[in-house]
Amino acid sequence: MKSVVRGTACAIALVVALTGCGSNGDSTDGKGKASKPLSLEQIRAALPTDTSLSNGFVGDDAVAIDGEPARGHCAETTGATCDGLVAAGAKELATRNRNLHSKVEFTLFSFDSPKTATAVMKSLAAKQRKDIEPAPAPVKVEAGADETDAFGNDDVTAVTMRVGSVLVYVWAVDATIEEANVAAKHQVDRLKAAV
Repeated sequence: MKSVVRGTACAIALVVALTGCGSNGDSTDGKGKASKPLSLEQIRAALPTDTSLSNGFVGDDAVAIDGEPARGHCAETTGATCDGLVAAGAKELATRNRNLHSKVEFTLFSFDSPKTATAVMKSLAAKQRKDIEPAPAPVKVEAGADETDAFGNDDVTAVTMRVGSVLVYVWAVDATIEEANVAAKHQVDRLKAAV
């Protein structure tokens, strides 16, 4: 079976290496009802660490970017123009056990409004449904987000969510639905704690 796998953290890392990072500084109320977009620093803080999900995972450093590099990466990932994007971030974790090949990618896109985040979330979900092979089916994920659209097949689970004005994308490879749900909830919890 063939699955389309995104190298989000690697792509962002390459952009950072070429362009460097900047910052913005706004905040939210921390309950998924964002009144302002999350800053670059808040996005970086919200991403999981090597040990925050469980000590069975290891990964590269979390990466956060803003400006034109972030908009370009967002547009490529989501298929939307990404107007109103403030900052983006990504972190990839893989299992430490060589006999297991589970991997989870976490991607965050902070927008200027929840309405914009919802529109881009719909674009990303539609794009991924087309790209994933074999065709995915809907799955139930409850992670505490304001909006959730999750789907997958035997190889991957894609979870697109909106928390306030932040688009959250969790991509789990060779993981159960339960494991993908745990990862999605972990990311939402960290996002709410970061504001």
